[in-house]
Amino acid sequence: MADGTQRATFGEVQYFFRAQISTEVTKALALISVYDPPDADLLQESSHALWVTKYRGNMALKVIDIKTIKTCVAMVPFTKPADGHFFVCEKMGLEVGYYGGEYEDPNDSDDPDV
Repeated sequence: MADGTQRATFGEVQYFFRAQISTEVTKALALISVYDPPDADLLQESSHALWVTKYRGNMALKVIDIKTIKTCVAMVPFTKPADGHFFVCEKMGLEVGYYGGEYEDPNDSDDPDV
């Protein structure tokens, strides 16, 4: 932006590497796949709490200095089934393992899979 402020950009790190820039300078870099900017309508309607963005994979690769990485976040699928849209979730804990499916009672006699 022109005023010197910069909006957060999210990306998925593909890999880290070191590159020799000159005979005396070696930099630690990362190849990332950059997510699209957040959906402006959802962002405004949620008072900037819900950042929904689209993943573009290999179509949006960029090399960055690793010193520009500010934090690590989870990008959680926004819809089910996934359609390429994700929302930003900070401070994911181990409880995310419980989000993956439904509980099935192995003793349920009405379940045809038992």
